[in-house]
Amino acid sequence: MVEVVVSEAKLWERLGKLPKVSLATLPTPLEPLPRISQLLGIQIFVKRDDLTGLAFGGNKTRHLEFGIGQAISQGCDVIINGAAVQSNYCRQTAAACAKLGLKCALVLRRLPQVEALKVEPQGNLLLDYLFGADVRFVEPDEDLELAKERVADEYRNKGHKPFIIRHPDVSGGYGYLVCLLELVEQCRQMGIEPTHIIHSSSTPTQAGLIIGVKALGLDWKVIGISPLKREGVHQRIAELTNLVAESLDLPVKVMPEEVLFTMDFVGEDYGIPTPEGIEAMKMMAQLEGIVLDPAYTAKAFAAIIAMAKSRRLTEEHTVIFIHTGGTPALFAYQPVLVEAFGAQLALGLPCK
Repeated sequence: MVEVVVSEAKLWERLGKLPKVSLATLPTPLEPLPRISQLLGIQIFVKRDDLTGLAFGGNKTRHLEFGIGQAISQGCDVIINGAAVQSNYCRQTAAACAKLGLKCALVLRRLPQVEALKVEPQGNLLLDYLFGADVRFVEPDEDLELAKERVADEYRNKGHKPFIIRHPDVSGGYGYLVCLLELVEQCRQMGIEPTHIIHSSSTPTQAGLIIGVKALGLDWKVIGISPLKREGVHQRIAELTNLVAESLDLPVKVMPEEVLFTMDFVGEDYGIPTPEGIEAMKMMAQLEGIVLDPAYTAKAFAAIIAMAKSRRLTEEHTVIFIHTGGTPALFAYQPVLVEAFGAQLALGLPCK
């Protein structure tokens, strides 16, 4: 343990003063993975943020509770978000807007490196349409933020007050500070002391977890597994972490070199499944009955498997894997997965 900066009660109190809407079913379960733990020789638990409740769940529901809370407090009536065509964030944004009676506009970037992910109405994209979102498409090299601004101008000209969700923003940090506080209480009740928190991350999810660990003086390693290749991520996570801490009046300072983050498991590119990720999907499905997605959680769990095999994780460690959701995207990857599983799926055989 290191020095405790602030109590759990104070953190809850400060979070409670922020604009927020209720979207998620919380706390999400913390479950052991006994069969995988036995196989890998480490103790592993999974925080089921795929069960946050809104539109097949996922980590972005936590983000949206604070982001849309801010939008409503400002009197906005249109929420604009944007990301890749199979974005989990956009799917949950569309569902949240439907639940709250807000208009939703989504700017989605095509992914030409995966044919099935261009504009095929499957997976998350199909759900975007079902939830009634105004869906626009942009090419891979277009500036997504500028495209979102253009859509916002369209709505302003029609008399609306739009709110643009920025990437990254502090809302995700608040949401995952809540998650960390849930974990502390659940670990206390279960009598476990984690050594590692491992999850798929590109910025805000990890920022919230780091703040909680630092503020409460916990000796837990928070490791982010990147789903994409990007420069300067350690700096980006540290900056957002410090911004969130400052907004909550927490005397917590994080330097980039303190951020534990790796791009070693991205593979060829964002959104392209890896052989290791597919094996992780099969392991989780066939040993624990839990579904991972190819773009995010499968790659993060593949990292845990690799660390166990290389003995960077051992029987002395207790690992919490945060399942950040994303499972609806699995169906958009059907052609890729059929090819990966080969004749087994074609013949209706189990994927061993």
